[in-house]
Amino acid sequence: MYLRTPKRYRARRRRRHLNLISRRTLLVLLLIPAGIWLAVFIWDNRDSFHDEVSERADALAGDIQTQVASEPTPTATPDLASAQSVCDAYLQGASVNMEEAIEQCTIMAESRPNDVVLHYHVTHMLVVTSSLGQNEERLVRALEFAERTINADPEAPHGWAIRAMVFDWQGDYSRALASALMARALDENFAPTYAFLAEIYSDLGQAELALSYVEQAIELDTAGLAVSDAFRTEGMIYANQGDRESAVSPYEMALQQAPPGHTYIVVELANTYNALAVNTGDTSYYDQSLAMLEAAQEENPWDASVLWVMGYTSLQSGNRERAYEYYQRCLELEPENVSCLSYLGGLYNLDGDIENAIPNLRRAIELGSTDPDDYLELGRAYAAQNQCNLAIPFLEQGYQIALARELVQKQGSFINALQGCGVLINQ
Repeated sequence: MYLRTPKRYRARRRRRHLNLISRRTLLVLLLIPAGIWLAVFIWDNRDSFHDEVSERADALAGDIQTQVASEPTPTATPDLASAQSVCDAYLQGASVNMEEAIEQCTIMAESRPNDVVLHYHVTHMLVVTSSLGQNEERLVRALEFAERTINADPEAPHGWAIRAMVFDWQGDYSRALASALMARALDENFAPTYAFLAEIYSDLGQAELALSYVEQAIELDTAGLAVSDAFRTEGMIYANQGDRESAVSPYEMALQQAPPGHTYIVVELANTYNALAVNTGDTSYYDQSLAMLEAAQEENPWDASVLWVMGYTSLQSGNRERAYEYYQRCLELEPENVSCLSYLGGLYNLDGDIENAIPNLRRAIELGSTDPDDYLELGRAYAAQNQCNLAIPFLEQGYQIALARELVQKQGSFINALQGCGVLINQ
């Protein structure tokens, strides 16, 4: 078998034609007169042609401009001199707006990533302006700055101590204690550590141990921010024990040592005065409370907890309309403030305004309220609308809270409300 060799291709011979003038040459000769005529015509009408060309050029330029992306707007450079002026004023004890101080000190901290003390103060400000821990977003931001404080110098106690404070206000006591003990291991003479340990052990129910740490903090730092934190914790310990009269003096000492704008201490002292009014029947305590709160609200208008206590104090002193006003202003400032939602909802329910009571009480529970009164009032509100199917789950949850806390009288209220919806509870 063999391969067939293909035939070699041979181009077919074409007959050659003899042309005197090529087609291309002939075409050029014909176009020359046409070009001359067109040039003459344009010259004679040059004005109209100029206007039309300009219009088309402008339109084309506009189209190109819309298609080309605009240049990015340059980021504004922070005014470090202004930021330092405001931040230094706060750190030196001048009366400044706390929100402005936080903003400006944050700018300074961003420009000084290794400044441990500055990061410590920014974290502290964020914590104490968190509406007594209810503003979770602010506490998250505070924890971020606490971590930055540690990163600025892991061998310094500042970051570990202030992180303990953040964890404590978040209710994470085990991590708070671990961080505080780390701070103490790094520097046994750092006073804030002992102030934060006092608060942690107070929250853990170990009052005597907490008071011993208060004493150590005061011995180590007789005129600093740690002293304010320590005295505030001492007042809180006595208040939690029911000894309101003994709580007043350390709270007042804390206010004297605290920088301006630390209105959270005013809130706790005002609550102490309100409790004294209830215990003693002396309504002048309400007047003292409101006077303090009004001054605090002017000093720090961004603290929603001040408005909440103003609402509560007004209600206790018989001024319901002012109570409504303060609760509503609180929610305008901080829409997810659980205390203001709870008390405003309860006030609406008390006045028979069920339509407004239900959304406020329900929102308070959705945000994590564990106050059995919120569940009781919401259940009663639904029951009043003949919606026991919605009332029963909240009444049952609230009853379990009352059982866990051994609130005998409150348990009876839940049992009665559930019976009204046809649910029998075996006591």
